[in-house]
Amino acid sequence: MDEMKIYLTASAEHVEKAALYGPVAARLWRLGRDLKLTRAPLSRVRIDLMAADASAFSGYGPHEALARTLLCQCRLVGCRGLALALPRPTGGLIRFCGVLDRMAARAGLELYLPQGYAAAAPDSLVLITAQNTGGTYEERLRRLADLYGADRLALTLSTLCTRYLLPCRAGLGRTVRRTDLPPLTPFYSPALCANTASRLNGTRTEVLIWDDEKTLRQKLAAASALGIKRAFVEFPEDL
Repeated sequence: MDEMKIYLTASAEHVEKAALYGPVAARLWRLGRDLKLTRAPLSRVRIDLMAADASAFSGYGPHEALARTLLCQCRLVGCRGLALALPRPTGGLIRFCGVLDRMAARAGLELYLPQGYAAAAPDSLVLITAQNTGGTYEERLRRLADLYGADRLALTLSTLCTRYLLPCRAGLGRTVRRTDLPPLTPFYSPALCANTASRLNGTRTEVLIWDDEKTLRQKLAAASALGIKRAFVEFPEDL
């Protein structure tokens, strides 16, 4: 089995330090609502992947020109590919990702997109989160591997905590840093492969789920055993 490739996702102020530990996906670029691509100052170290924040991008605009701009930046910096953080899919975003996928494939560059864009960009690699709230962690990975193929998946991991107010019918939580929470007594959940805790928040029960170094290693090992070959770990919180 091939060794898993683990990228450290780092913001501008941490890129140089992250590069001491492994290959870096640098979060230096932002594609704004005004369709402009901005970049933080480049580091002196090698950047393996270009990580661009496109969470404010609506999907409207000259798709080919925007895709060309992203790919030109990628080649200029010498990256092997790019990863885009995108909002929930819309028609415009789906069309844009289809164009970007075709152009990246022709250029021989890797393209990492959130799971919601997998069908629109068949040559892309699929970013999946390492946290789940229903079923077991390994069952979820197996379902995704069956759906997309293990070779196409890229796991994203973080030690940030997700809090859920029950009942949480939509299954959506809010991300917080552990340092912003009061002391918690964790319970390790083998099914989730994560730490959990619960407490009262007013009249409702709040459930918190988070990873530490031990659970991150367990999640990476389980993913590798299923044939998943790529992962992104946030830096510096996860070291």
